[in-house]
Amino acid sequence: MQHSLRDVTILVARLVVGATFLAHAYQKWVLYGIDNVVASFGKMGLPAVAAWFTALVELFGGLGLILGVLMPVAGTLLAAVMVGALFTAHLSGGFFLSDGGFEYVLVLAAASLALGFSGSRFTLTGLFSGKSAGSREKAVA
Repeated sequence: MQHSLRDVTILVARLVVGATFLAHAYQKWVLYGIDNVVASFGKMGLPAVAAWFTALVELFGGLGLILGVLMPVAGTLLAAVMVGALFTAHLSGGFFLSDGGFEYVLVLAAASLALGFSGSRFTLTGLFSGKSAGSREKAVA
């Protein structure tokens, strides 16, 4: 029972954090448009490749967390993008988000990293590798 509850809570966290990154990717690709994102990054002194990298990592990393595919890679890349945002856009604002600070990106970085290495039964990778819920509980018992 304890392992099932753990797997469900990790799944919920992956869905929420992954959906948050997908929403940010949607914002960059659809609402703002990638050209405007590139221009915005340029105003901060960042190259165009940083804007593209960020938008792609948010898209594919968010999907990776939601689906449970390549989770260590997704978690690490998402955390790296958030640490980059911390140092390039939010550090000067102090800690609190209300002041333009870094608390939000710091939490997303930590959550992405933790989820990327959390392991869980409820992943697409686990489904295709044959690690079913019943086989894991038998192995633990």
